[in-house]
Amino acid sequence: YNVLTTPKAGQYQLTLPDGTKVWLNNVSSLRYPTRFGGKEREVELTGEAYFEISKRQDQPFVVKVRDAEVEVLGTSFNIMAYEEEGGTQTTLLTGAVRVKSRKNSRQLKPDEQAVVSGDGSLRLMHPVSAEDIVSWKNGFFYFGQASLVQVMRQLSRWYDVEVVYPGKIPEVYFGGKIDRSLPLNEVLKFLEKNQIHFRLEGRKLIAIPS
Repeated sequence: YNVLTTPKAGQYQLTLPDGTKVWLNNVSSLRYPTRFGGKEREVELTGEAYFEISKRQDQPFVVKVRDAEVEVLGTSFNIMAYEEEGGTQTTLLTGAVRVKSRKNSRQLKPDEQAVVSGDGSLRLMHPVSAEDIVSWKNGFFYFGQASLVQVMRQLSRWYDVEVVYPGKIPEVYFGGKIDRSLPLNEVLKFLEKNQIHFRLEGRKLIAIPS
């Protein structure tokens, strides 16, 4: 088996032995064989990745994550399975996939998302903007009415900073896209338009209500 791991502030594109294309987001890891034998093409993912699956009707493609697995014949989809996000989100762009948890399984249609929680429960979210959810692949942060904590987790993984909340975490929400090539201070200026202030001390980012 091969294992590919991306650092903070890094992402990587690779082609698997069957021709499947994978875009691996930052702080992520993909374990895959040197060749796909047997009845299934199986890989293991931590973090986040976007897949464009090479079709093989007689050999389904299976992605295993911490608390779920996704089975597909030929399609494009995104899986986010960062441990700190508290669950696994599978979002379908084209084709069809089946998401299986310990308690349930659902087949997705394009622009649907399955959310598997740590206890094995599975929720279906639809419609979602699948193209926006994979904005990271094209170099953008996407905030779809994201809470401050959700936004800070993205920034922490990309800019390699520790986020600190000295008081009560403000209930503010963010929408839109931001270029991931921007320096951190430029991104923070945009976020500070929303009743929040930031102070950077070394690798520590302090979030303070305005």
